[in-house]
Amino acid sequence: MSELKLSAVQQNVLTILQNEQKAMSAYALLEKGKSFGLQSPIQIYRILKKLSRYGLILKLDTLNKYLAYELKNKQTYLLVTICTECQAVQIVDTPQFTHAIEQSIFPQKFNSKHHYLELVGQCALCFSKHNSTLLTLK
Repeated sequence: MSELKLSAVQQNVLTILQNEQKAMSAYALLEKGKSFGLQSPIQIYRILKKLSRYGLILKLDTLNKYLAYELKNKQTYLLVTICTECQAVQIVDTPQFTHAIEQSIFPQKFNSKHHYLELVGQCALCFSKHNSTLLTLK
């Protein structure tokens, strides 16, 4: 997305998300952005909306948080896994998923809002912690 011209504040918000390497709420971003002039929730929401429209971040509706991830190809569909315990997020880019969407949704002439599907569950680490705790209790 090198042809995009981001304002200094937009670039700062994107840099915060990239450096944190985790999903963040708008209010957490607002708090981190106060040092470079962000003052109100409306400012951060406008910036996040624009960054999302540019394909530079994802809005995770399940968590109501934002994640730095550049959608290089808007024709590709992604699976986004979200752990309900630790809130770890992983992005899975598989051509088979895009093919399944094209075969099942496109004939319905459905216009999707996002090019990703959020899957909620337990990551391997939390699952193994939970199961090892259950085994020691038995």
